[in-house]
Amino acid sequence: MQLEFRRPSPELAPAFKTFLNAFGPGDQDMWSKDSVFGLARTNLPAYIEFLQGAAEGRGLPAGWVPSDTYWAFAGDEMAGEVHVRHFVRGTLWRIGGHVGYAVQPRFRGQGVATAMLLHACERLRELGEVDALITCWDENAASARVIEKCGGARLPDTSEDGRKARRYLIPLV
Repeated sequence: MQLEFRRPSPELAPAFKTFLNAFGPGDQDMWSKDSVFGLARTNLPAYIEFLQGAAEGRGLPAGWVPSDTYWAFAGDEMAGEVHVRHFVRGTLWRIGGHVGYAVQPRFRGQGVATAMLLHACERLRELGEVDALITCWDENAASARVIEKCGGARLPDTSEDGRKARRYLIPLV
């Protein structure tokens, strides 16, 4: 599938709203958490502004690092969102890593996550990283397959709040 990666902007807000509303009760919804990402559902302009500031390292909560966000489009429809953390430190070494992504349910199984992870790895290369640390929850077999398909080598697992996280390293050079 051919994707176009765009930076979040107010002009793209209608497509993002459609994307966000495609997630059902059974889907993992990172935007419903009690965090900055919850702004996506309560104040979309503030969410977009936060993402734009995060790319420059502005307005970050404690423990966060600068990150680029890309919205992946298949034609006029938003298929996914990917966050590329410029570096990892603190708890990101155990849980989180360099990259986080979400794929709209109807686009799953079509190579969107793979394309987003490869795009994220290219951005990390541009930032001078030599490896990308990628994590996923143990029960997320689809994400583990994507990471492995992109060259991820398994590291020792970690756990948080009783959940096991798989950790992978993708060489970038």
